[in-house]
Amino acid sequence: MRKAFVTCLILLVVFGGIAIAGDIIGRRVAQNEIAKNVAAQYQLDHTPEVSIKGFPFLTQALDGRYDEIDINVGELNEQGVRLTDTMVALKGVTAPMSDAMKGDSSKMVADTATSAATIGYDDVNKAAPNGMKVSAQGSALQVRGPYSVLGVTRTVTATVTVQPSGRTIRVVPQTVKAAGMSVPIGLVRQAFTFTMPVKSLPLGTRISDVQVKPEGLRVSTTAQNVKLSSLNAH
Repeated sequence: MRKAFVTCLILLVVFGGIAIAGDIIGRRVAQNEIAKNVAAQYQLDHTPEVSIKGFPFLTQALDGRYDEIDINVGELNEQGVRLTDTMVALKGVTAPMSDAMKGDSSKMVADTATSAATIGYDDVNKAAPNGMKVSAQGSALQVRGPYSVLGVTRTVTATVTVQPSGRTIRVVPQTVKAAGMSVPIGLVRQAFTFTMPVKSLPLGTRISDVQVKPEGLRVSTTAQNVKLSSLNAH
């Protein structure tokens, strides 16, 4: 009796180990294939990191629905704009098992998807009007540039807010100084208010959040019912 129990226990451990190994291998194969697919879409010179969340993987694969798939794209150059630390998170992904294992994204759809990337200030400056320069001052954003009043040109510095507005970022001045002295905001509001289109982000639908970082603007987007095959569509 004891021998039979020990034998059953050994078989359970062996089959359990095989199941776990199969789960790990299956997850790794699917992640690698999806990574190759994304690299081809974006014409990357590197392979992004893909992580399929949730355990066990094989149960999700059999159901054809995955809790979450995270994609660390890294650096990306889109439409002349350099993006860094580019991340995509897909939740509630529906995909046939065979497609996931082959990395075929043509039928993969996510209930919700978010993306985030950092746009460096060199690229932000390209969108600023009249030679203005943008830089971070702590958690605030500063715009510096020339402004003329009655034929006299001064270098004006404005502390501004950045607000998401559809597929653009709206820059609005809050305080303005020239030669260290405060300038009435009404005088320069129009000149220092501008919108910057952001067409290069993955899932480039609506911008949901903009944060000022030392290295650039961290821009996030959200979308629903997104096809993995159209992540780079704008």
